[in-house]
Amino acid sequence: LELLDIPLPPIVEQKRIATILNTQMAAVERARAAAEAQFEAVKTLGRAYLRSAFQGITPLSAEKFSRETPPEGWTWKTLSEIGRLESGHTPSRYHAEWWGGDIPWLSLSDIRDLDGKIVYETKEYTNRDGIANSSARILPVGTVVLSRTASVGFVAVMGYEMATSQDFVNWVCGPEIDPYFLAYLLRASRGYILSLASGAIHKTVYVPTVKAFEVCIPPIESQRSIVKLLIVQMDSTDRVQENLKTQLDAINKLPAVLLRRAFRGDI
Repeated sequence: LELLDIPLPPIVEQKRIATILNTQMAAVERARAAAEAQFEAVKTLGRAYLRSAFQGITPLSAEKFSRETPPEGWTWKTLSEIGRLESGHTPSRYHAEWWGGDIPWLSLSDIRDLDGKIVYETKEYTNRDGIANSSARILPVGTVVLSRTASVGFVAVMGYEMATSQDFVNWVCGPEIDPYFLAYLLRASRGYILSLASGAIHKTVYVPTVKAFEVCIPPIESQRSIVKLLIVQMDSTDRVQENLKTQLDAINKLPAVLLRRAFRGDI
């Protein structure tokens, strides 16, 4: 470090550059704070849409005595009785021939980017041999997936037949519950789902707890009407969030750009 040479302009020029950089960096911080505030406001709006759709209640319970009073026309149902509960599994990594096929395999590395979305592709694929030699199952289009470990509470819907890792619990919906309604219901209940997770290091919602899930739902026609409204509302907030993310990424790159310009002598 003692051998490093630092090119310096005269002290007057140093002060001029520092003054300009202080002003520019302060402006960047104000822009970042404003964009972050907007981002949080849009997230709050999305939660408000979900809360309104479910009439202010948490529509999920793992304990009968803690269930909230259902809105008029809604009823509490045991989820495993109106949707088939499926778990996932990981084919052995010691068998490379079981990997790289045409069967999408959903894992935790996918779910953060896919939260709230329809899943068509995954980062890893297995094949028929991988499925045949593991407890993984190929699940149908419309299966609702919920992450129960690490990224607890993240939700997606299968847009293609696929399998999942054991980090997920999955529901193949019956005629009484619309899969997209269930996905929104689970998103609206994320805080509650997180409260059910336990573990000192890695938080997990265990399968016995999942088996006790009860959901508060209206008739299927009402579910589909709610889904249509939420699709419009949540899509609009998602687009705004994506735009704000792009703005934040650009703002976060500005300090490095300004410093490069300053030390090239461009200001």
